[in-house]
Amino acid sequence: MKLWKKRVSVAIAVCIAMSTLSLCPLSAQAAKTIVVSPDDTYAINNGIFEGWGTSLCWWANRVGYSDSLAQQCADTFFGDDGLRLNIARFNIGGGDDPSHNHITRTDSNMPGYTEYKNGQVTYNWNADANQRNVLKRCIEAAGDDMIVEMFSNSPPYWMCKSGCSTGNKTADQNNLKDDCYDDFAEYLAEVCKHYRDEWGIDIQSVEAMNEPYTNYWGAYSAKQEGCHFDIGNSESTIILELQKSMAKRGMEDVIICGTDETAIDVQIDAYKALSADAKKAISRIDTHSYWGSKRTELKNLALAEGKNLWMSEVDGNGEAGQNAGAMAPGLWLSERITADCNGLNASAWILWQVIDKHVCAAGYLGKKDSGMVDMTKGFWGTAVADHDQNKIVLSKKYYCFGQYTRYIRPGMIMLNSSGNTMAAYDKEKGQLVLVAYNSSASASEQVYDLSSFAQVGSEAQTIRTSNSEDWKDAGASKLNGSQLPVSLAPNSVTTFIINDVKGSIERENKIDLTGKTITGSASWHDDTATSCEKAFDGNKATFFDGVGDGYTQIDLGEVYDFEAFGYCPRSGYEARAIDGMIQVSDDGQTWKTAYTIAGEPGYGMHYVKPSEAVSGRYVRYTVPSGAPQNGVNKDDVYCCNIAEIELYGVPHTSEPIKLKGDIDADGKVGVSDAVTLVKYLLTSGSVNDPEAADMNEDGILNSSDLALLKREILKQS
Repeated sequence: MKLWKKRVSVAIAVCIAMSTLSLCPLSAQAAKTIVVSPDDTYAINNGIFEGWGTSLCWWANRVGYSDSLAQQCADTFFGDDGLRLNIARFNIGGGDDPSHNHITRTDSNMPGYTEYKNGQVTYNWNADANQRNVLKRCIEAAGDDMIVEMFSNSPPYWMCKSGCSTGNKTADQNNLKDDCYDDFAEYLAEVCKHYRDEWGIDIQSVEAMNEPYTNYWGAYSAKQEGCHFDIGNSESTIILELQKSMAKRGMEDVIICGTDETAIDVQIDAYKALSADAKKAISRIDTHSYWGSKRTELKNLALAEGKNLWMSEVDGNGEAGQNAGAMAPGLWLSERITADCNGLNASAWILWQVIDKHVCAAGYLGKKDSGMVDMTKGFWGTAVADHDQNKIVLSKKYYCFGQYTRYIRPGMIMLNSSGNTMAAYDKEKGQLVLVAYNSSASASEQVYDLSSFAQVGSEAQTIRTSNSEDWKDAGASKLNGSQLPVSLAPNSVTTFIINDVKGSIERENKIDLTGKTITGSASWHDDTATSCEKAFDGNKATFFDGVGDGYTQIDLGEVYDFEAFGYCPRSGYEARAIDGMIQVSDDGQTWKTAYTIAGEPGYGMHYVKPSEAVSGRYVRYTVPSGAPQNGVNKDDVYCCNIAEIELYGVPHTSEPIKLKGDIDADGKVGVSDAVTLVKYLLTSGSVNDPEAADMNEDGILNSSDLALLKREILKQS
């Protein structure tokens, strides 16, 4: 019975899809269409998202003296009613020379755990109590999803060439003494071990460097600790020493990551310069994204090396939007999150620090606090700690951040999307989450094409932040079949949550294209490496680089009834796929459009069902003539670029199907007929006269029986 119901459910789903699913774009649709597919997942970490986070330095060092402020921060940033962050990057301070007094920021003078006297080193485990106080509360607030990463800005001052933990006297030169690489690694490993064994902190990863290949870190800085490491030998040496020190303490399971360069492009160069052994020691590449544009290149490098990839730090005082007011900093953050996550396919995204400014009339440890910021203009952080009023002051930037962090959760599968949107799918809950920003002063209309999903719900819960709203429940946005049309409010960030979602459409009958005849138009410069055959070669890394009025087609040798189509756009030119058409023909002359790509798809395979029963011997991919009219593709003409086409279906038969089992006298379908009936429902044509449907006594199924079979299966299911 279980087998019967499973197969019946497939048949019913197909019947419903045939009658209700519309895959072609609306003829008068002016809104931008964005394609979201359950098959087009992030490549990094198998698409599994690990979470959102923040560094605890330096704000935790500043607020941790107060249990009240520490708890407010834990709840506000890691708690269920707050941002729901689940990653904390804990700074293992080096500690500057006690005789120095040049770090004037009240939050960034980080204590170290060692005391150095007359060449002797002792550990002071009472040090850094403030940051530790905040960490413990954040762990409790975040719960089981919590991830702790330990990282270092600088070695202790007594290991530094300058004798100062803020950097070398020449800022672009190494500051760690040549004979102290093992000492520094031992220091980091010993701190990690103590936190694990004595304070029960589960450490997932450790990083020995922070923006090492820069000229930022100079001696006697007023700002913070920092240490330059040259790419290549210096960075490789500290990585390998750290690996040995962690292993010596039985902490081989802690991930060693690196190298936390300040920019994406620098991270590529730094990783490539590591020794072979250092590359093996690193399980994950951590990068900052303060500048650089080679997101795809870094993603591909991580994939080629078999590494996970985090965006481990960024923030800034940027603004976005049109006359956006207090939303301007939040819209800038939304743009950065979307670009980083979709571009890098990063499995985690981490803000530098959620609090960057502090208000306190008395200052702290003899230094003056930074004071309140103008939250209508760009500023670092998402909130301000008011020590005088014992409260955390929140901003629109905070609420914009929460539009992502509260709803795209650890364990979800990240889906590639384009433009202003991020997408994530929770298979267990059957939930699809879309987050979109609108940095325009007017409403923005767009449509999400969800036709690649086997099933979607009828409405989307809508949560919005704008200048007048903070995580407001904006009601339900109705779906039109597999399309979600939305209107994004001016200068806003909106989250859409769709329930009752099922992932990939079933596709069991893949057609073997080996040896089939492929023809088409010429490729750019008649290059055989990008000829029309590449669209059917089973390799999405190759592509057909067709030009205007281009096409590529395949002769299957016989007529097939098509169940589904798969397509993959050319990487880097995904916009050229918009308005592309998959067409079928019986004779190779007269064509019927089975599917039109309505919006910009992500790079990867997308699978769709035809909107109605369709059959043919020939299949082609082609584009319209003339200049693109979709507002996204900026080419002068439609270029026929496609990486891969897959076809699913069974050979067509017009003959009646003989049942292997029997039809009971009462008209009910027996289990023995299940396979044959499902096949029939998948391949039969439309019913000309449903009311005249009957079941022939000889067990032969004709097309006139289709309606009756549907009704009987629905009753029995």
